[in-house]
Amino acid sequence: MSRNLQSSASSQSWKLSPSKVPTSDPDAEATLPEQVRSVFRLLTNPVVICTATHEGVPRAMTMSSFTSLTLSPVPLVSFNIATPSRTLEALMASREFNIHVLAGDASGAAVADHFTRGNTDGVFDTIQGATYTVGEPVPGSAPLIRGQGILRVLRCTLLRDGNTDGLVRVGDHVIVVGKVDEMIPVTKVKEFGLAYADRKYRLVGGVVDEE
Repeated sequence: MSRNLQSSASSQSWKLSPSKVPTSDPDAEATLPEQVRSVFRLLTNPVVICTATHEGVPRAMTMSSFTSLTLSPVPLVSFNIATPSRTLEALMASREFNIHVLAGDASGAAVADHFTRGNTDGVFDTIQGATYTVGEPVPGSAPLIRGQGILRVLRCTLLRDGNTDGLVRVGDHVIVVGKVDEMIPVTKVKEFGLAYADRKYRLVGGVVDEE
């Protein structure tokens, strides 16, 4: 099933601003969790969208914990999700999910921000300038978002390792380990993906080379 989507939010709502000094300043008098939080705000993380389907209902969420675990013998990826989560429930039920790598520009930021608003019914009906597909390549598979702001999509399944079955519960989070089954190129545009640091979406900046 494929649908054309409209939205009241668009990439025109986002603009590129000059980089500023980080606002995060670890305070020795703050609690340890607050100190650690302020430290991690100094680090840049990738921004992706994870989609899954449960009983025909598409789910999605924006996340910044996505990372590669290994490429051999098969590519494995990992991320964590706070519980409770409808996207996690869909992922656990279907054991399939898609990771959407976002463009490092205003269009990528607009799509990322859209899916930070929760999994209310109809959240897929208001994506600016994109088309989402449910049921490709296999009926009932995870939603595939195509359009402005999406660079690549990794089609994944939960890792079956006999021990954790691809899911590790740690406190109020679940660490997800997935096997990459396919890379789907959405656009031929060559640019870096969207990043996040100090509570702001960011672009990849300059290069530090050895002289």
